[in-house]
Amino acid sequence: MLRWEVVAASATAVAAAELGDKTQLAAIALSARGRPLMAFAASTLGFVAANIAAAALGCALRVALPLELVGAAAGAAFIAAGLASLLKRGDRLERECGFWRGFCLVLLAELGDKTNLATLALAASTGAFAEVVLGVSAAAAALMGLAAALGAALSRALPEKALRSASSLAFIAIGAALLAQALLA
Repeated sequence: MLRWEVVAASATAVAAAELGDKTQLAAIALSARGRPLMAFAASTLGFVAANIAAAALGCALRVALPLELVGAAAGAAFIAAGLASLLKRGDRLERECGFWRGFCLVLLAELGDKTNLATLALAASTGAFAEVVLGVSAAAAALMGLAAALGAALSRALPEKALRSASSLAFIAIGAALLAQALLA
């Protein structure tokens, strides 16, 4: 029998922590590049995958990787994606976020993030893996859906060149923040 109070607590905690966080901003940037449904799916699944791992680790009460290493890798990936997009030649905005690129960027951004650690703590304190994953997944779908819709609206409202620059700079800023966090830890 599912413990619905754990599902609700997990969804609420993750939604509150993630609203406006770098993972949601990354989903907005991915969606603004085109194909919001692809960006939504990649972002949601990347988020859920990272938090399934956190819930499993929390239930097992162990940590697999140094968080500083994960944070540095995520930062480097975001900076590389931002620079590649910024330096890309041509006037046409890339019309596809690329499912695996979006999935990997969100997965890396989420590993070791505050919502990932909250998921680990919730699973460790409740031992309720399924309930924590269900709550986190519901929050992820809602938040990434909001991000995809906002990104799609931005892509219609802004000129392509401005959108490419803003999206690229957002990726670079997120990467720099992740790197700084990893290096200062």
